[in-house]
Amino acid sequence: MSSSQLADFLSSTIPEFKTPPPPRLQSLFADVSIQKNANQEGYRSTLAWWTRLLQSVVQSGNQPSSDDVLILHASEELPAALRWNKVGRPLGLGLIVQDLTSEGTLVPVTSFISSPASLYYQPGLAYRTASYIIGRPLWWALSQMSLVDGSSSLTDEERWKKAKGDYVVRSLVERAAEAVISHQRSKAQLSLTNNLYSAGSFKEEFGKIAIKGSTLSQEDVKVLLRHLERDRKVIIRDKEVIKFIETEMHHRPQQITETDKGVLEMKITISRLEEQIEEIQNQITERTNKIKDFLRKGQKVMATSYLRSRKQLEEVLGKRLGSLETIQTILLKIENAANDLEIMRAYETSTNTLKTILAKPELQLENVERTLDAMSEALADHKEIDDAIKLGMEDTSGVDEDELEEELKMLEEERRAEIEQEKRLKGQKTERVKPLVEDSEREDAEERQQAKDWEALERKFRAPPSSINTTESRELLEQTAVGQRKEQRGVLEGA
Repeated sequence: MSSSQLADFLSSTIPEFKTPPPPRLQSLFADVSIQKNANQEGYRSTLAWWTRLLQSVVQSGNQPSSDDVLILHASEELPAALRWNKVGRPLGLGLIVQDLTSEGTLVPVTSFISSPASLYYQPGLAYRTASYIIGRPLWWALSQMSLVDGSSSLTDEERWKKAKGDYVVRSLVERAAEAVISHQRSKAQLSLTNNLYSAGSFKEEFGKIAIKGSTLSQEDVKVLLRHLERDRKVIIRDKEVIKFIETEMHHRPQQITETDKGVLEMKITISRLEEQIEEIQNQITERTNKIKDFLRKGQKVMATSYLRSRKQLEEVLGKRLGSLETIQTILLKIENAANDLEIMRAYETSTNTLKTILAKPELQLENVERTLDAMSEALADHKEIDDAIKLGMEDTSGVDEDELEEELKMLEEERRAEIEQEKRLKGQKTERVKPLVEDSEREDAEERQQAKDWEALERKFRAPPSSINTTESRELLEQTAVGQRKEQRGVLEGA
């Protein structure tokens, strides 16, 4: 990766590089050794920014002269590639790399590959306590005498010379491991063949998914395999054979057997045969096109030559297809046999476990019968005690049940009498209201009759209402109405 490509990456992705250099970028590129001693909080902020920057540069594959995406190459080319216009090269990069190494963010590649201790190993509490109580005061005393930690007195070139080297970026390795494990577990069937890889097939399978947008290099694959084997314990290796193991089976010894090696060899052979078959098919297609071209040009001799070549390729293709089918059939039978073996082992384990449990003295037939008999007796005793307690609680109130029943009946009869009384009162109210209603209706009828008689009188005299004496007319109308009512009353009395 060239310096110009790195500059383009920085200006397009890191905010501090997108605008003309503000004081923030100038302070980040300055010598931070003084800030480390004078302003711890500010130095931690600077250290965090450089951590993010270096991770971004590494995982994007934009390091100068390297395509690794898990390994930081702290060489002379890195500060020069990070040089920025009007700011210059970073002066505190050596101290930054040293401190990131001290806190475990960066791990030297040689130590990472060769160390038998896991990244996640934690010393015991006694060791850490002793280190803190004894080590810290001793380190402070030595630093006061300038016997240790003399980085503050070193120049930038001297610090960078001490920091130069290749470092594994721990966060990137952990992220790649998570992606690999997730992809492996997402497979539909974790068969024997799916769990076996060579170094080449591992890189082909996981190289483009471990770090999104980047491809693992050969050195990246070595680092990642070491992390998966030692720190995550999800694979075992034997030279070029890589086998994923089930994390639940850590209690059982795991090793790569001759069967695993044979299956992997068959898997590699199948992959090669598939590549050969694809190449032969491409050659057959090419010769077919050539034959058509020569026939169109009338060159039968050349067409015949290519036809003969195509026939030979078709024979080879048939043999390769037959070999591929045979190996796939054998491999399928091996997988079935391996699955049957696992099932039989599960049967054996479960049988032994069941026998072990049944051999316990508590589950012997005599003990079971004795326990059940004792439980039956205890339940019978409990029932007798419970019945006795219930019997003792009966008739403790001294109240006669017959007397209670008679009193309850009397209360019910009183309630029914009250209901009947309420009904009679409602009926009497209705009878008193009825004559009043009838009188009102009779008066209304008489008024309507008077109105009709008045209209009849007006029509009789054939004169408008204004020309008739109102008082005389009303008296005449009332006399007429009274006479009519007397006649009606006499008729009714005679009837």
